[in-house]
Amino acid sequence: MKCVGVKYCGGCNPHIERSGFVDKLKEKFAGEGELRLTICRGTGEWDLGILVCGCPVACADRPETRSRARKWIVVAGPNVDLESMPEEEMATAVALRIKKYFEEEVSS
Repeated sequence: MKCVGVKYCGGCNPHIERSGFVDKLKEKFAGEGELRLTICRGTGEWDLGILVCGCPVACADRPETRSRARKWIVVAGPNVDLESMPEEEMATAVALRIKKYFEEEVSS
């Protein structure tokens, strides 16, 4: 099973509801066949990381964080990988990126 890690910022200036976003993201994978979203905790290396920052500053985007996964999707306020979007579309956009990443990994 693939491991997707989630790293939250400290939440000092949230422009989005961070935990609500992750809950919506988990719902996107409910009932999926082979790909299930497994939120990983602990100190191991992740297949994919999702950095969930409440504002565009993305202060948690640091080298020590980046070393935990080969690939990252960065949510920074109302942005996903620097693409601005409405908060209600963010979970769908991230779910599509996760699926694409694992599909490309299998085909390469």
